[in-house]
Amino acid sequence: MNRRQIFRAALVPALVVGFGTACSKPQPPAGSIQVVDPGTPGSATGSPTPAVPAAPLTGLPVSAPAVADRQAIAVPLRVGPSTTPAGLDAADLVYAEFAESDTLHLTAVFQSRDAAKVGPVTEVRPVDIRSVAVLRPFVGYAGGPSGFLTQFEQSGLSGITPADPSAKVFKGDYTSTAALWKAAPKGGQPPTPALDHATDDDPLAAHDLVLTRELTVAVRGGPSMVWRYDEQKSHWVGKVGTATVTAASVFVLTTEYRTVQVRHPSPRSLPAAKVFGMGSVVAVSGPFSVKGRWRKPGLDMACTIADNGGDIIQARPGNAWVIYAPTTAKVTVK
Repeated sequence: MNRRQIFRAALVPALVVGFGTACSKPQPPAGSIQVVDPGTPGSATGSPTPAVPAAPLTGLPVSAPAVADRQAIAVPLRVGPSTTPAGLDAADLVYAEFAESDTLHLTAVFQSRDAAKVGPVTEVRPVDIRSVAVLRPFVGYAGGPSGFLTQFEQSGLSGITPADPSAKVFKGDYTSTAALWKAAPKGGQPPTPALDHATDDDPLAAHDLVLTRELTVAVRGGPSMVWRYDEQKSHWVGKVGTATVTAASVFVLTTEYRTVQVRHPSPRSLPAAKVFGMGSVVAVSGPFSVKGRWRKPGLDMACTIADNGGDIIQARPGNAWVIYAPTTAKVTVK
């Protein structure tokens, strides 16, 4: 049973979508496969042009074949209204959690492109671990509460902090992808694709597409996020802190937030997005938006996203943002 069938089977009894453990493309429905005569063997002239591999997290051709096979790098960032974050536009994926004190906690994942400066690097949190564990990146982070560090160790992820005696990858609150890749252990594997990407002229979704120019995520007591579509450049433009960021696609996953009490090294209360489970989603990619459902069962399971008809949402190739919006947030498109 393919992913599209899984979603449709789940929608019948529960009006929710199902999950796969990987991000393979759904198979065409029966009767739609075209058979092409390959011709007579040896009749072709010349040598075929070797295909350029695609980056697993963006679906775009890579600059060199070796790039497609390298391990991903993940870096958590803390961004406030006056912060100017560095490196975000070089990230293939960015996960965003609404944190305390009018800030955002971001998880930037790099694989196909390099960034000479990334930061400000912050502590690791459960949202980082649960979002990227399936991608198996090498993580550069600035420590964290003891309970969060235990979760990181138990996840099987590897990483480095400024406190590591061998760490020469941080300059103040900043690092670089080159330094992190150099510090990463040998043998790291490329990530599993996190999203489904459209090929050729495939639409974003099979159902209920809406022509859209603006996406707003308004959060009570937190920083609102507004994304606008740039038709000339065919990407979405938003603002994070004082920096302008762009994305080929933006996914807003509505989920529950809970308050986590941290004791060590300093007592405090932190909001935490529930990454595992299911909920509604609003996706924008190209000039369209679509509503649907998301579901992620666990740490080593990929998040699958489908429209309300049960068909996989296929984003345009390129970088993407995944925003965890609390259930009290107002998500609008126009």
